[in-house]
Amino acid sequence: MPETLTRTPRPATGERGASASGAVSPALTPPIATPGRRGVGLDAVLTALVALFGWVAGIARLSDNSFFWHLRTGEWILDHGTVPRHDIFSFTAPGTKWVAQSWLAELLYGGLNRTVGAFGIRVFVGLIGAAVGVLAYRLALRLCRSTLRAFAISAVALLCVYALWSERPLVIGLLFLLVLLWVVEVPDSLVGRHPVIVVPVLMWLWVNVHGSFALGFAYLGLHLVGRWVDGSPPWRGRERVITTGAAIGFLVSFINPYGVSLVLFPIELLSRSEILSHVIEWQSPDFRSRWGIALALWICVFIAAVARGRHRVSRRDLIVTVPMLLLALWALRNIAVAPLIGLPIVARAFAVDDDAPERFSKTFLAVATAAIVMIGLMVGVSAAGEPDFAVESYPVQSMRYIANHDLLGSRIFTDDADAGYVILAYAPAQRVFMDDRYDMYPRKVIDDYFTVSDGLHGWSRALDRSRVDVVVWTRHGALSSLLDNSPGWERVHTDATHAVWVRTG
Repeated sequence: MPETLTRTPRPATGERGASASGAVSPALTPPIATPGRRGVGLDAVLTALVALFGWVAGIARLSDNSFFWHLRTGEWILDHGTVPRHDIFSFTAPGTKWVAQSWLAELLYGGLNRTVGAFGIRVFVGLIGAAVGVLAYRLALRLCRSTLRAFAISAVALLCVYALWSERPLVIGLLFLLVLLWVVEVPDSLVGRHPVIVVPVLMWLWVNVHGSFALGFAYLGLHLVGRWVDGSPPWRGRERVITTGAAIGFLVSFINPYGVSLVLFPIELLSRSEILSHVIEWQSPDFRSRWGIALALWICVFIAAVARGRHRVSRRDLIVTVPMLLLALWALRNIAVAPLIGLPIVARAFAVDDDAPERFSKTFLAVATAAIVMIGLMVGVSAAGEPDFAVESYPVQSMRYIANHDLLGSRIFTDDADAGYVILAYAPAQRVFMDDRYDMYPRKVIDDYFTVSDGLHGWSRALDRSRVDVVVWTRHGALSSLLDNSPGWERVHTDATHAVWVRTG
């Protein structure tokens, strides 16, 4: 993607990175070109290395509970030739309107599973992981012009990404976000030269893949506002071109199976903030967890760039990055997005005039690159020989007991995460009380779920309202004790992780 550029003159002022007028042009000043090289360079080795990290993270066994119902939704679309418009997995919300906002990714998952199997999905997600790593590193390198600095910056940003990595459609959204960053931050790149074409196509795909598209539009808006503050209004120059591309992208996003409902999905989801506060991915990050530590490291890098970078961070850069950092501090699910958006700003702040000469022989670099590629191939071969699904933490034995004792098809209450496995393994024969589609389920169902799962007062009445016959739950916990001590329930099965209770009589 990157192309060689011509050298541009240094600013005529003594301020860091400022022009004569005092305004900085983030993402619009072409980087200084480095001399051409023959053979494999250190940048190629580091590119292969970040690709390897993404490949290893992406090709891992499929284990995410949300992915399980995404996969089954994709197969439902293939079987029916249309997208679902009401709930298809539960017995508590039949007929409830449902917008499958990741329908295009789900269709892709279903198609891969039907044609090449679940391993094909793993390879696809692995390639996405590798592409995310490569695009992030090459973006930092393009703007920083130092192989080692770019690797260090992108490594911290990617640490946040891979700490939360899963096979959910969000990873496709992260890839689209990086392409959008190339469009805006590197105007003379292949995609940056054609924003009126690239942005509409990109945003249409993103709208139909994952709700994080809203952050893409937010990034474009913040960029235009920031450039306006820096003296470049949206109706002039390149800002006008980006405005046009964003406007077209917004209009074409309404061309989808759900129309306005799909575009408004993120807003409607946020309107359930009280419910989302109970969901881990919508809670503030715990800085003792791996993703919290990764975010803390990125915040330190960003502060260092603002305070000690060789080039001054512009007002536009702050307008773009600070809101995204606040979103990451607000909800764990945004931790992967904020560092990627901040990556080009940090790279420009630490940019050098010319990279230091490499101290490695070309032979060594070529061998190192070949070794990394070989490791990647070995990881792929090893992955092909293991089970594609990692379901050890789910109620596999308990559900097998239910299937073997003529209880399949009963009204079953499970954990919302375990419900994803039930959908994967037993839908449509078995419906669930509730899975983690908190955007769809009626408020009453969600309240009953929290009442039962937390073992609160009225848990038995909540089960009665939905005529639940069977409970599959972890062996220990408040609900397990309540069921064991209730005359209306009998434990009929216990395995290493879960147990099964049925109504007496």
